[in-house]
Amino acid sequence: MAKVKVGIIGVGEIGTTKHLEQLTTHKDEVEIAALCDVLPERCEAANEKYGISAKVYTDYKEMLQDETLDVIHVCTPNPLHAEMAIAAFEKGKHVYCEKPIACTYEDAKAILAARDAAGKQLASGTQWRYNTAPMEMKKMYEAGEFGDVYYIRSSQLRPRRLPAYGVYTNKELNGGGVLMDGGPHSIDLPMWMTNNYDVASVRGVTFDKMKNFPEGNDLGPWDPDNFDVEDSAYAMITMKNGSMFYVETAWCSNMLQEAPGIVCSIAGTKAGADMVGPGFENTVRVTKMVDGKLTTESVDPENKYNMWAYDMDKWVEAVTTGSEPAVTGEQAAVVTRVIEAIYKSAETGETVVFD
Repeated sequence: MAKVKVGIIGVGEIGTTKHLEQLTTHKDEVEIAALCDVLPERCEAANEKYGISAKVYTDYKEMLQDETLDVIHVCTPNPLHAEMAIAAFEKGKHVYCEKPIACTYEDAKAILAARDAAGKQLASGTQWRYNTAPMEMKKMYEAGEFGDVYYIRSSQLRPRRLPAYGVYTNKELNGGGVLMDGGPHSIDLPMWMTNNYDVASVRGVTFDKMKNFPEGNDLGPWDPDNFDVEDSAYAMITMKNGSMFYVETAWCSNMLQEAPGIVCSIAGTKAGADMVGPGFENTVRVTKMVDGKLTTESVDPENKYNMWAYDMDKWVEAVTTGSEPAVTGEQAAVVTRVIEAIYKSAETGETVVFD
């Protein structure tokens, strides 16, 4: 079988540490044939680091003219996602578009329409769901071990971990703040875990309280004068089946979250579960009644997962065999719709009701 030829638009942090790192493990199936960035030296550095000889572009439209490219990865700032994904579909390419898939729901729907017109595959990048602990919790949910799940709390409260590099703090260039960064993961996780993307309503608030306190940031200082986005967001998402998901995400919060990444807690009628401790990606703590007593025990899942590898393995499989990607375009579009609703609710003080 001929190798799938991939082109990557955006060779920054995410384009290299996630996409190139994982794609280059599929040497028998994938050829990184093209790299595009406004800074060509990034492409040259990536060619050298990963031992590839991809053609270098500074204009993605020129790159898309290459009819030999089968797949395009869009790893650029968020406001460019829709434009680039749609252009790639119009040239007959499969598209992996980083999260959020778009900054507006209308743009997300336009991407789906372009995918359908092209008859190609589309995936997005909410891979945090594929750590060992959430995979085990989803397995427990599908086996009915939680009973009727009525509440999930999904959190990512970083004490001081705002990505000061790039355009993250610039609304025009990034589309928003933490809701466009960690937000998609926290919103997606409970929906994916319960196979439920049917949202009834969203009530949310956002804050930019920490923009003038850049000291102690793990990822370097930021410029408060170039900071017009939210640094934290909190939302109540009510689903059409009556369950409720509470989502909280923050770049720099003076709150200590025991597990530093994206975690969730589940409440069901038979049992509940959460992710705790420094090994939160792999640890599930289950609370339930045993012999008439409330008991909490840690579960060590037999199957272990690497979220980066799982996500990209499924994507390569999708474009080579026609199977479904790990994260579908429809799921990603709902996440964008919820983000849009949180912003609207925060602005108006009203609950946003979905049709």
